[in-house]
Amino acid sequence: MARIGGTRVGSRAHARLKRELVAGVIRENLALIEGRRPARPPARPRRLGVPAGALAAVLLAGALALLALPRLSLAPELTAATMIAAPPAAPAAPATPPEAVTHPGVTPARVAGTVFPLAARRIVIDPGHGGRDNGTALGALREKEITLDLALRLRALLAAAGFEVHLTRDGDHQVSLRERAAFANTLAADLFVSIHVNWIADARGERGVETYYLGPTDDPYLTRLASAENTESGYSRADIRGLLEGIYQDLRQEESAAAATAVQQALLGSLREVSPGLEDWGVKRAPFLVLVGTEMPALLAEVSSLSHPEEAKLLGQPEYRDRIARALFAGIRTYVDRHHPTGGGPFPQRSAQR
Repeated sequence: MARIGGTRVGSRAHARLKRELVAGVIRENLALIEGRRPARPPARPRRLGVPAGALAAVLLAGALALLALPRLSLAPELTAATMIAAPPAAPAAPATPPEAVTHPGVTPARVAGTVFPLAARRIVIDPGHGGRDNGTALGALREKEITLDLALRLRALLAAAGFEVHLTRDGDHQVSLRERAAFANTLAADLFVSIHVNWIADARGERGVETYYLGPTDDPYLTRLASAENTESGYSRADIRGLLEGIYQDLRQEESAAAATAVQQALLGSLREVSPGLEDWGVKRAPFLVLVGTEMPALLAEVSSLSHPEEAKLLGQPEYRDRIARALFAGIRTYVDRHHPTGGGPFPQRSAQR
């Protein structure tokens, strides 16, 4: 027996009334969660002989009990079966996704890279050749040494500007094309820049610069050039077949073309100040395997022609190599500023790493 408001109330009637109140509130709460209209209140029950003060106290106790319960409106997984003994409702049928609307003969438009203005801060520099692979050579000048020297100079410039920089090699050792691409992919680089020096053995021109990005070509010269550069790749025929599937139609090609164009323009503008006869051999597509395996925008720059005597003499001078490195930096910076704005402010300063 309990005394409420000075009146003795039977404990059984009191408990039954509280259960009815709680159950009613729970039913209304569940109806609202499930989007149904709460059921009409039942007919007025017979009077229990409870005074008004006692009934108000009971209602207050029920409300306080509800506050101690879990927040039903924010937890739809709570059902009546978890609160009162009632048969569980049948599970709802899984929603069927709407069928895609297709239009025969209509090819979906490609998404422009400018839709995703992401910052480009991590750059991998790839000095061509190395180890037993000398690349092209003229006298004491060997391509593998020139490209490494250019890469080290470029790394210093990029690091000073706040980029995170990595090199596929920082010494004279052999690195397969597969390992170079895997290195960049593991780092999740934002840009891959491969540095090479040309050797012109036909009548295409005496000296010039050209920059490549990944794509098909029907130029016999470029096919031979790609074949020569693709030696020591480390890829099997099955690997190459898998790599080539669909690589020419993604956003990466669009970004690669933009980066290659910026680098080519910067090289030509700077190097012509010292070598006025330098020819613009343009921005081209070619299936270089070092570009095939990368998963980010990538380019390959042929920064000079070692086969030309005057170019070879310039390549032996530290000042000319520094000019090439600065031109590569300017091209990369232009590409990043145009296509990957950071929203203002400088890049965070990070130390250069291999």
